[in-house]
Amino acid sequence: MTDQHNARCLGHRGHPDVKTPNIDALAANGVCFDNAFCQNGVCVPSRVSYHTGMYLHSHGVFNGTLYNPIPSGLLSLPAYLKNFGYQTACIGKKHLPGWGTVGYDYERLCYCDDAPTRNLHYYNYLKSHNLHAYYDDLGDVEKFCLREDGDTIPLKHSLETWTAREANRYLDEVCDRQKPFFLHVSFERPHPPLTVPKECDYGYESGKITLPANDREVVQEEPIYFNRNVEMKWCKSVHGEKVLRQALCCYYNLITLIDEKIGEILQVLKKKNLFDDTLIIFCSDHGDYAGEYSKMAKGFCYDAIHRVPYIWRFGNKFASKIEEGLVQTIDMFPTLCDILNIPVPCQVQGVSLKDVLLTPNVHSKQDRVFYEFVGVKTVRTKKFKLNYCIDSVEKGELFDLEKDPYEYENVFNAKRYLGTRDMMVRYLLEWLITTQQPDNYGKLNERYPKTRWFSM
Repeated sequence: MTDQHNARCLGHRGHPDVKTPNIDALAANGVCFDNAFCQNGVCVPSRVSYHTGMYLHSHGVFNGTLYNPIPSGLLSLPAYLKNFGYQTACIGKKHLPGWGTVGYDYERLCYCDDAPTRNLHYYNYLKSHNLHAYYDDLGDVEKFCLREDGDTIPLKHSLETWTAREANRYLDEVCDRQKPFFLHVSFERPHPPLTVPKECDYGYESGKITLPANDREVVQEEPIYFNRNVEMKWCKSVHGEKVLRQALCCYYNLITLIDEKIGEILQVLKKKNLFDDTLIIFCSDHGDYAGEYSKMAKGFCYDAIHRVPYIWRFGNKFASKIEEGLVQTIDMFPTLCDILNIPVPCQVQGVSLKDVLLTPNVHSKQDRVFYEFVGVKTVRTKKFKLNYCIDSVEKGELFDLEKDPYEYENVFNAKRYLGTRDMMVRYLLEWLITTQQPDNYGKLNERYPKTRWFSM
């Protein structure tokens, strides 16, 4: 898993500049989902959805800090797999604060879950080498990069190098070869700060990179505007095109560095004869503008933020194809259960993609995906997207994605689209009703529809 990785910023997706040969090789020999969507555009809620297979309004996590811990009663994928003999490990950025029952037996963490005290494995590693001054917090949100002096950490001590080294050490020294394992390797970047390590230059030149086609900025006066005090500052109108290009070069360098480190992990799997027997998933918790709308960082409710990389490889067991059907990141939990031939927990809300993975001519049958934040619910089909909220009055954004793929023209109030708007609102209503999972309602209180999580 990468963090805040725009789905088009990969070589195999046809990006004109970004170089990702190792990830591309996974895509070439597996299933690449071109329309995979996460359930939230912020790190913690999205990661909880990955781990639980549940929508936000069901697992209840819309934020994530040490002061708003994740409920211990939620069943996570690693905790569930332990019931079937799996070793579980998390390397890098876990970012699941307060979730004591998440189920990782072995952890080597770099960021966030204990940020106030910095009692982190990577920080302590830097401290042991007298390099802790280089430890990157979130940085100044008004700037693209953290260090104005240009001084950055040596590559051999960088976060990316450390994450890969710790993952390989787990495979070499910790993992019991006689038991199956679930290893979550979570790279913290290309999430800002975009501080590229010393001696890390993959040839990206700010004057030569190609800016996205949808580079026209989106103004603040949108009906649904999510202001995190970042999106209006990390843009060309504030810093100028030169700085935006420099930021993109840093972003691309970090992606290519991570790709290189993923290659090193894959080589260890190959040396141990584990590569073809290991199911490998490459994904991201959410996206980034990455120059779209002349911005960096994240926000709502654009495809740039919610569409994520999603590649599955399992030796020669999966079909080799590009899957254009709609899928969601909550589908990971039930798909893994289905492939491993273990029961899917009743509260999991995603759907299994096993048949899509195994069979060349089988495609995802999902005709809509959903994501949400506080007060805003989104439904997206292949043709339309509706962002809907009530803020004393009905507000919304409706986009005709066939005519307007970059989401510039809001047709929410256009007379010719009123029927489509009503249909999309009904989709949201059906979704909310059928995915309710009330905490204090026992299954004997009433006979629930089969769409509910309680067993019949």
